[in-house]
Amino acid sequence: MDKKKIILAAINSKFIHSSAAVRCVKVGADRILPWYEFETHIFEGSINDAIERLVYGIMKSRPDIVGFSVYIWNVSFIERICKTIKSIDSNIKIILGGPEVSYGIDHTNFSDDDYDMIVCGEGENAFPAAVMKLYQKEIPDILGAEFCGKTVKAKPVENLDEIPFIYNSNNIHELDNKIVYYESSRGCPFSCAYCLSSVCGSTRFLSIERVKQDLDFFIENNVEQVKFVDRTFNCNPKRACEIWSYILSRCNDSKTNFHFEIGADLVDEEQLEILRKMPAGKVQLEIGIQSTNEESLKEVCRVVPKRQLFRKIQLLKESGNINIHTDLIAGLPYENYERFKQSFNEVYALHSNQLQLGFLKLLSGTPLNDIKEKHGYAFTTYPPYEVIKNNYISYYELQRLKEVEDVLERYHNSSRFLSSLRALEEFFDSPFEMYEKIAEFFKDKKLTFMPVASKKLYDLLNEFAKQNGADISENLLNDFYLSENSEVLPESLRPLAQLNKDPHAAAIGLLKDVGYSKEKKVFAKFIGNKALIIDYGNRNPVNGRFKLIFRWTVAQDE
Repeated sequence: MDKKKIILAAINSKFIHSSAAVRCVKVGADRILPWYEFETHIFEGSINDAIERLVYGIMKSRPDIVGFSVYIWNVSFIERICKTIKSIDSNIKIILGGPEVSYGIDHTNFSDDDYDMIVCGEGENAFPAAVMKLYQKEIPDILGAEFCGKTVKAKPVENLDEIPFIYNSNNIHELDNKIVYYESSRGCPFSCAYCLSSVCGSTRFLSIERVKQDLDFFIENNVEQVKFVDRTFNCNPKRACEIWSYILSRCNDSKTNFHFEIGADLVDEEQLEILRKMPAGKVQLEIGIQSTNEESLKEVCRVVPKRQLFRKIQLLKESGNINIHTDLIAGLPYENYERFKQSFNEVYALHSNQLQLGFLKLLSGTPLNDIKEKHGYAFTTYPPYEVIKNNYISYYELQRLKEVEDVLERYHNSSRFLSSLRALEEFFDSPFEMYEKIAEFFKDKKLTFMPVASKKLYDLLNEFAKQNGADISENLLNDFYLSENSEVLPESLRPLAQLNKDPHAAAIGLLKDVGYSKEKKVFAKFIGNKALIIDYGNRNPVNGRFKLIFRWTVAQDE
């Protein structure tokens, strides 16, 4: 008898992303379903693909069952795909799972005819139970499955070591040039009102021995980046130290970068000591600050002592070996536009490598639903269910913050304008005012949210600076040389690189004089009467900028 074919479909938000969820469901299904004449395969696409291409990718193998992992970024795509699949063949069984449907579908556009079963919560046990229910198979008690109409929930996997490792030598290289996601724990000990992890039950951990074994696999296969999806990785400090120590012990065996979301206030001296020893670029840390307004944080159950938090971030930054991302959330209770400016300026002063400006979202099942009326919230009725306004901040003020986010991403978070932004800040009362004015400048030029070539960004910032009485041309050219390996300069900066004689000949002569003429990737670049000797074969693994060997002052007639 031919086995019935199951396709687990992941529609990711970007091409570089991968789905750990469908792989977890697959290893869970593969423990049980083959005995019942089922075989499971994975299909991955992204929301940047055309709907008809996604449908073709799923249907080309003629599946009997299709399972979807549904999130706020892909729900509208999956709604249309499900309707199309059912139109093609109504006998195909569709099973939905993921956070966007686990707490009900009334907020979605799914109709009862679009799906056959919904998996609530963890899928390793619930998905195979759903399949067996649809095909009237006897369901093993070990799955702990509970059915209510077209929904199924199974008992959580208490011992995470029971879940087989989702990667192997056959599938890992399918993810080359993509981010690989990995969980060493489930749940979160904290109760932030806007986060689904706050309702996911107690925190459970993989054993240290299992984590080390999995890390060995990533390192031995030279995976480029492994992103831990643990909600607060260092909530157990001793365990965090053990894992980081192991990565440190293996750091010379691989180029793998490891990304962790941590609570910086939980970082103790032992953690600091280990992290300071990491080679540059080995570890990347994401730190959610969200706001510096204590009243706002208390209302969403996220009280963190600011002084302690900021001190720990500063200590983490001192070694210069870790790429640090800090996060802010606009639209929190009690935080109006002016108060958000204060949060922005205080967090910006930490000079993290990236400052992510996010906007509050109303996720189904989170405690935020219980206080939305109290604070006069309005959210979009479509994904990503983002804040429109509340009692403290208007729609138009939130849109202004969106405009600020646009230029913050282009300039600060790209790491290409470090020197220029520091110089420009001196001409404004605060960093927020600077970005607010840059955003207005972009808006006047009708460039907000529009694609802009990287070289054009230098010219635009140069024009903006001059309009505000600042000459940062030399800073901009310095940043360009250290960020871009290109002979074609931004148009407004070309006069600064002109010499009395041929720049190419001048560069060759200068490199010969300083003993770098035989280094193929070392070049001399000119800013007025200054020369920069730059190694274009050596990027800083933390900020991505090329290595500046030294600066040299030359006379124009040399």
